[in-house]
Parts: sequence; C-alpha cells; structure tokens
Amino acid sequence: MKKVTFLVALCLICFTWAKAQEFRNGIGVHFAGIDFYGPQTGNYFLQDKINSSTLKTQKKFFWDPSIRASYWHTLNSHFDLNAGLNASALHYPSSDKDSNYIKAKQGNVSLRNDVAFASADVKLNYNILPKFKFICSPYLTAGLSGSIRESKKGFDIPAGIGANIYLGKGVFINLESNYFVALSKNNQHHLLHSMGIVYWWKSTQKVKAPEVKLPAPPIVKDTDNDGIPDAEDACPTMPGKKDMKGCPDRDNDAIADNEDLCPDTKGLKQFNGCPDTDGDGIQDSKDRCPNVAGLSKYDGCPIPDTDGDGFNDEADKCPTVASITNNGCPEIKQEDKKKIEMAAAGIYFETGSAVIKKESFANLDKIVDILKSEPSYIVDIEGHTDNVGQSEKNLDLSQKRADACKKYLLDKGIEESRTTSVGFGDMKPIGDNSTAAGRAKNRRTEFNIRNY
Repeated sequence: MKKVTFLVALCLICFTWAKAQEFRNGIGVHFAGIDFYGPQTGNYFLQDKINSSTLKTQKKFFWDPSIRASYWHTLNSHFDLNAGLNASALHYPSSDKDSNYIKAKQGNVSLRNDVAFASADVKLNYNILPKFKFICSPYLTAGLSGSIRESKKGFDIPAGIGANIYLGKGVFINLESNYFVALSKNNQHHLLHSMGIVYWWKSTQKVKAPEVKLPAPPIVKDTDNDGIPDAEDACPTMPGKKDMKGCPDRDNDAIADNEDLCPDTKGLKQFNGCPDTDGDGIQDSKDRCPNVAGLSKYDGCPIPDTDGDGFNDEADKCPTVASITNNGCPEIKQEDKKKIEMAAAGIYFETGSAVIKKESFANLDKIVDILKSEPSYIVDIEGHTDNVGQSEKNLDLSQKRADACKKYLLDKGIEESRTTSVGFGDMKPIGDNSTAAGRAKNRRTEFNIRNY
C-alpha cells in the first residue's frame, strides 16, 4: 500500500470530460498479481532471486498471476459497488512469517506447493473525481473478501486505491491496488495489484417528470410598504430588503438583523454576522490575536516557535533545542557516528545467548556518554545473526540481544523514548554466510543515531 504512488501521479493529469453519460452497470476482465512476499518480509516490488541454472541473483517480481472478472454498479456520481471473482494457482504461506515460503520465493530452496486459490469480494468505491465527468477518475475502495484453497476457507478485508481511465464508448482501463487484511487464521495478509478493461452500458430507465400544478393567485398585502407581500415577508411590520426576505440589514453584510448577532458591525454568515478581522476563520470575540491570522488550536494566534530558531513548533523536529538547520535539530556529528560504530563493533555476547560479555561494557559506556552529551540524539539498535541454525531462532536471538543493549542504556539513565530495538535475524547479511569470516561479520549489533 505504501508504494502505489504511480496511481496518484497518473491521476494528476486528469482533465474534465465535456459531457456526462448515464452509464449504470459495467463488467470487466482484469489481470492481477498477488503478493504475499511483501507482507511476509516488508520488502515490496522487485526482489533478489537466485537463478537455478546460473546461480546468479536476479531482480524479480515475487507476485503470483491471477485473473479476475468483475461487475460494477453506479450508486451515484461518487459511489460504485464492485463485485468480483478471482482465480489463481499459487504457493500459499503457512504463517505470517513462513521461512520456507520466503526461501522458496528467493530460489534458496526448490520446494513449492502450488494450489488452486479462488476468492470472491464485494467492495464499495469512492470516486474522488466522478468517472463520467473526467477522463481519469481516482478512487478509494474497501470491502469484504472470502477465499478458498483446498479445504481451507477464510475471509479478508481488502482496502486500497485505484483509477478508471476513459477510452470512449463506455470503455475504461481500470488500475487497482489492494491490501488484504486477514480476518481468519487460515489466511495471511497480502496485496493484489490489477489492470483490466471495464465496459459500461447506458441505462434505459427514464425518469417521469413530476406534474406541476400552478397555485391560486395570492391576495397581495404589504403592511410595511416595502414592496414585499406579507405572505413572503419574514418581517412584515419592518421595512426591509427583498434579498433579506423583507427584513432590514443595517450593516449591509447580507445577514438580516433578526439573525445578526452583531447587527451594527459588518460580519460573516458563518459567525452569525460577527466579524473576523484577520480572516483566519476565528471570529474576533474568540480570537486572542484578532489582527494576526492564526490557528484555532492556538486560540487564533500564529504557530509558536518555542526555541526561536525560525522553525515553528509544528515543523520543528526539536522544538526545545535551537538550530537553524536540519529541521530545527542539531546536525549529527560525523565523529559521533564513527565513535558509535567503533564502540558497537566491540560488543560481544555469550555464545547462543543474549548475555552481554563484561569486556563489552566499556564500549557501551562510550555510547552512553555520547547520548548524554547530545540530548537530541535518538539511537536505533539492530540485532543481526549469521544463517547457522533455524531462521526463527536466529530472529528471536537477534531481538533479545538488541533488547539487552537497550536495557543497558536505560539502566545508565538514557530515556526509553530515545531508544528503539529490533532484531533482523539472518535477513540482512553484510558478509558471505558460506565462509567463517563472512559469518563473523554477520553476527553484529548496530547502533544507528538520529535526532528525529
């Protein structure tokens, strides 16, 4: 879902179609790619795959092909109903992080277990631009999906974005990308990206015009002699204006005096006739800064700049530390980065354990000293292992080691809000796992500093 910005860019070239058409129903055929790998690993689109014949790594889409048939029905200019059937044959992950599935996709193992996969969905589309008034109409979509593979059934919630591009004569190109959130334990999160053709046909239903009956001529009476009959005059005893329904408007602000809370001062309708001098959408009586445009959250005053560095507090990543660069935060010193990298290289653990060896304490203390000297620094701790053993155990060990380093910093007085810890197991090697030297490089703890 995070990387479908190509649809947004496409929709920016939209322009108005001259004449709307009364199309009510449509059918479509779509070719799609189903992506379970991205939600499994957090890596989307092109990925590395080992070629079994050349043993070289190539960039591939880890998407399974699918075909979809759809039916569309227009509710109004902004809402459509969309129902569809999908069919595919694919390798389905058995858990929300199936290592065998990931390795099979990457080509590290030859095991694959393709099964027939079918699903049906019903979604509601919100057209940001009405599709029959614009050549390109982007939309948001959400709904419910049911699926079956072998004897396993389940449900998902699809949500995403799409666009319809008009080609003429009721024919549209449809582009859509959905993230499917699994509701059933048999199912796994996945994405579905599709492109297809949708044909709409015109409705033959005709709306009968209501019969209009002319009212009997009224008896004209005008008590206040303002030229407006009493039957149409909201203020029949006070001379007024026709556009005010016969009521007076002393300050000429187009708000009748009987509805104007400030009848002698020209104001705005949204504030019942009272003024907003600075035009910030907050009436003067509730505006602490009535002559300077501001925001309601600051009682009508401008956004403050607590540290006075030229970045207002909403844009300042470090609102209490003055700096004219780096989004209001001090620049991270390169020498601090190097010191932390060198210290991190000297952190060791007991074999197969998250217990930090005593000879590592001096290096951890160096990192603590740097963090205390620069209170704007935030450190992200990453744990990594080689690929010896089971991936799940490696992932668990790397998380525990990263957590152990974080606990050391907290015990030394570093605020928890300034630290994060995450384990990646064997997923981010920097060395060749087929050699002892490469595996040694991969067994590491990294400390990455930032200040927002």
